Amino acid sequence: MNDNFCVFLDAGHGGVDGEGNYTTAPGKQFQHSRGTFHNGSWFYEGVWNRTLTDLVAAKLKNLSIPNIIVSHEYLDFPLEYRVDKANWYHRKYKKGLYISNHANASGTGQARGFEVYTSPGRTTSDRIAEYHWDNVKELLGSRIRFRTDTSDNDHDREANFYVLRKTVMSAILVEHLFFDNYEDAKLLMNEEIIDRFAEAQVRTVIDYINSL
Repeated sequence: MNDNFCVFLDAGHGGVDGEGNYTTAPGKQFQHSRGTFHNGSWFYEGVWNRTLTDLVAAKLKNLSIPNIIVSHEYLDFPLEYRVDKANWYHRKYKKGLYISNHANASGTGQARGFEVYTSPGRTTSDRIAEYHWDNVKELLGSRIRFRTDTSDNDHDREANFYVLRKTVMSAILVEHLFFDNYEDAKLLMNEEIIDRFAEAQVRTVIDYINSL
């Protein structure tokens, strides 16, 4: 295992503060007409992102793989700060990989599925995204839907997201199902599903380290 390596984890958006206030943009939550989620019928994306990211960090720690969570415990820190923080440690501490964790929303509640994003063009990030696609497929198989773009002969989607453009290390952004779809939202509240998503991320890290 490569000792000169660190995983920079980013739980997208904000969470819930000590007074129970959700600290991120209104579009990062959804009220379902049935079911129980983070706050009654409300699903909070930022809370879910932190649940997954904290679990990934714990799994990496158990394997003695260094990692730094660049997002705040609950505040929605600016993307620039999160990326600058990771870039500084990449340059001054250990070379690494940036993973930004999210759940998706379509606005209609109709879309479903898992996606992984990289920046446009062919980069090392494409290989990492393919590792992750394969690991999620292996661990979750037919239990979830998958959304892909194979026009460039791999499964990742490409986008100019800030965390993908401005990081100086390889980076992926993962959209774990659609929280405004009731069926996907139920899956996202399933502890086994969360654990499998986290396990896939850890295996992706190991695959990448072993490829260096």
